Order: sequence, then structure tokens, then C-alpha cells
Amino acid sequence: MNKIVFEENFNKSNGQPFIYKGKELKLSDRINMPSNKIALIVTFVSTDSKWRQGIVLQTKGEFEINGQKIFNKIVLWEDTAPKQVETIVKSKDNILFVFNVWNTGDETMHYGHNGGALNVEDVGGIRIYYCNDGYPDDDLNDLVFKLEFKRYN
Repeated sequence: MNKIVFEENFNKSNGQPFIYKGKELKLSDRINMPSNKIALIVTFVSTDSKWRQGIVLQTKGEFEINGQKIFNKIVLWEDTAPKQVETIVKSKDNILFVFNVWNTGDETMHYGHNGGALNVEDVGGIRIYYCNDGYPDDDLNDLVFKLEFKRYN
């Protein structure tokens, strides 16, 4: 495990992805949705951090979970959300942003600084996220989760 501050690389690249040890690292993931209304399944796989881990999903539109509508952005914390969450995403621009976030115990949602980064793999249409929180290391295992898109009926 190397001590590295990815924030320095993102500053040099003006926030754009860069390659580190053969992996593309991003601050966030921008997904072009296949339609303006989809079912999305979020599965939390693992965490390995002393800090609270979570994700933010954001779109111009709304999310529907268990009949409840939430506009523009939802936050799912790994320690309080179900292991698997299904939501309907209704987007005005067919774009979904995904961010990994963390809380160090100061009741603040942190994102994209110090060691923060994520790597995304597409395996058979399922997006797997390997996330680094703000601790300056390069293990990309602080939060691992999956996103799977399903056609909405």
C-alpha cells in the first residue's frame, strides 16, 4: 500500500481521469443512460475503511425508491442502506453521475479530495466500482459496489 494523494493528480489533469498503475481513476462516473427511465440495482459488496462509506447518485430528474420520490440526488450509506437497493431513475437528460463519499466522524460528507478516487470496471453490463476514500493510500478497496441497469417495464 503506497501513500499517495490522488488530489494532486486530479489538480494537474483539471479533474479529468488519469491512469495510475494501469487503472483509470476518476473523481466521479458519468453514465449515459440507455433511456430516460430505468431500473437501477445498487449492490454494496465490501468496505475496508475506518471511515463511513457511501455513494451519491445524481441526475436531472428523480429517483423512486419504494414509492418515494427523491429529486436530483440520493445518498446511500453502506452501513444504513440495505445491501441491495433498487431504484427507478427518471432523468431529463439521460445522464447519471456516481460519486463515492465518506464521513470521517465529523458529520461531513467528504468527496474527491486527498486520496479520493474511483476505478470502474464493466463486467457483462454490470459496473463495478473500486473506491478510495480520502486516506492517502492506493488500495482502491475502501468501498466496492456494483450498479446494474435493468429495463423498466
